[in-house]
Amino acid sequence: MPQVSALQVADAKRLLPPAAHRAERFLTDAGDLIAEIVDCEKDLKACLEICPHDKAEILRLTETIKKRAMTLHGQAVQACQNIKDGR
Repeated sequence: MPQVSALQVADAKRLLPPAAHRAERFLTDAGDLIAEIVDCEKDLKACLEICPHDKAEILRLTETIKKRAMTLHGQAVQACQNIKDGR
């Protein structure tokens, strides 16, 4: 595999190849998803105070979804960082 010059790396970072655009969009979408889930969780908790049926199950599901979304966001951050670092 041929060596990549510092100039080529700089150009790639400056031009943001398609993968970088996708990673940036992925990062934004994942962040928006987490914010939406947090809002949803607040609404659910407010509803549960009024009607506490199945409270434990609903909260467990909400936490599971939030954790998965946060994992997704972490992966997006890592992918974006890898692209910026030229890997």
